[in-house]
Amino acid sequence: MEDAKRMEISISGDRMSAFLILPEGGNWQLSKIRQALHARGIVFGISDAAIRTCISGSRNQPCQIAWGLPPHHGSMAKDSVRPRLVFNFGHSKGKPPDTFAAGPGFREEWRKISSRGSVREGGTLAFVRNLEKCSFGITVTGEKVPYFANGPVIKCGDNAIVSKDGKYALATRPGIPYVEKRKPGVLCSIAISGDIGPETGDIAFPGDFMIKGDVLQGFRVSSWGSLSISGNLYGSATCAGNITVKGGIIAPGETVESGGSISARYCENSVVRAFGNILISDSVMHSIVETEQSLIVSQDSGRIVGGLAIAKSGVSAHSIGSAMGIPTVFEIGASPKLRRKYEKIQKEVIAVRGEIQRIKHAGLRRTSENRLQFDNLRLQRMSRHYEDREEELNHMLSTVKDAIDRSQQGYFSAQYVLPGAKVLVGLNEIRFESPERNVNIGVKLDETN
Repeated sequence: MEDAKRMEISISGDRMSAFLILPEGGNWQLSKIRQALHARGIVFGISDAAIRTCISGSRNQPCQIAWGLPPHHGSMAKDSVRPRLVFNFGHSKGKPPDTFAAGPGFREEWRKISSRGSVREGGTLAFVRNLEKCSFGITVTGEKVPYFANGPVIKCGDNAIVSKDGKYALATRPGIPYVEKRKPGVLCSIAISGDIGPETGDIAFPGDFMIKGDVLQGFRVSSWGSLSISGNLYGSATCAGNITVKGGIIAPGETVESGGSISARYCENSVVRAFGNILISDSVMHSIVETEQSLIVSQDSGRIVGGLAIAKSGVSAHSIGSAMGIPTVFEIGASPKLRRKYEKIQKEVIAVRGEIQRIKHAGLRRTSENRLQFDNLRLQRMSRHYEDREEELNHMLSTVKDAIDRSQQGYFSAQYVLPGAKVLVGLNEIRFESPERNVNIGVKLDETN
């Protein structure tokens, strides 16, 4: 595998050729090279003879090892009805700018770029009309490319490819679609210089988003890709990819959510949720932190004080809690979503039991002949309904509890644990009433082998 990582594989701009460069040394095998080519997306026109020649030939020299299939130009029908490319976003002409400055004229500039529309990964940018009039070529990556007259009907710009059947131009990344020189493409990243605040308003971008400043409190940013903030995050942020904050997250009353990982220098008085790891270099203070993987705070001086941390895989930090015994709770080994579901069902059970007691109390209440009498049949039906609901909820609660108990055990690791810390592993509780050093609970996944 190490040899496979060292080889260089390149594809020509028209994707009709693929080249291989082998460095000095290494045990080069045909099967391993073929695996690397397939991993790179090269699936058509691969020549084993060319690969063997490359293996036995000079090192650090490009060798063509795959050929696309050009179209048969002579078979093209000369007809008045010719194929043409139809753009789904014809109003978005010209590649839009990828940098903006926060200021008085920002909102108008942002309105212009937002009006171009958006496209997700795999979305259709354009299609070929009268496709039957075309001849087709096949690229080394396996796409059918329609040709007519002097060239291909579809030519793609940045972050776009031709579909396998040759009918469509598709986006390879989410972002803002555009057409430049009759080539559909996607602007997948953008940067804003300045703070996200009153001059900008809330900002949403369908791609990778970089903010060269702060996100002020009361304002929201969202991204379909990754989100990078060079300053501090005081507002809300949602992101399908990773969130990187070079400063700190100080967002009381706001929410920070990521479909990937979250990294920051510190986190204070915030609610932070991530599907991936949460990486904090300095401290987590009085916050609610939830992750489907691990919460990792610097082992050199990082500390976690106050609040709640729910991490399915585990938690590690230099110190936990404080000498003042501030409650600091950790829940590991089960998914945060599963725990929230367990707590929600518990609250529903309590509410239903309250209704049952209320109905019993109403049925026992004495009433005079001049007042409305209670409908005993109606009370019985209501009571039966809530009793059935209680039984249903208890069954659901038992099922979720069993799922939490069966969850793979997480880990808890800290050099110092101070009073007030509490760790829940599944549904088992461990309390720390006095300071302890070098505490390790559970096993990290990478230590099981």
